[in-house]
Amino acid sequence: MDIADKAQQIIEESMSRKLAEHSKQFTGADVDLDECEECGIEIPQARRDAIHNCTTCVDCQSLIERKAKHNRKP
Repeated sequence: MDIADKAQQIIEESMSRKLAEHSKQFTGADVDLDECEECGIEIPQARRDAIHNCTTCVDCQSLIERKAKHNRKP
């Protein structure tokens, strides 16, 4: 195993560990919405599967995050 393989192995182990820690935060049933609570368009099933308690579409969530970032005080 060369250095690149070892580095890749470390990255994969770290990612798996972080994902497992993150998954522990979410208990109980998902309460995903079929439609975005901001604009009303249908939220794709793939997004609802990927995001725990998904309530917004990608576009609206991006806008919310940009506004939050803009409103942060340094």
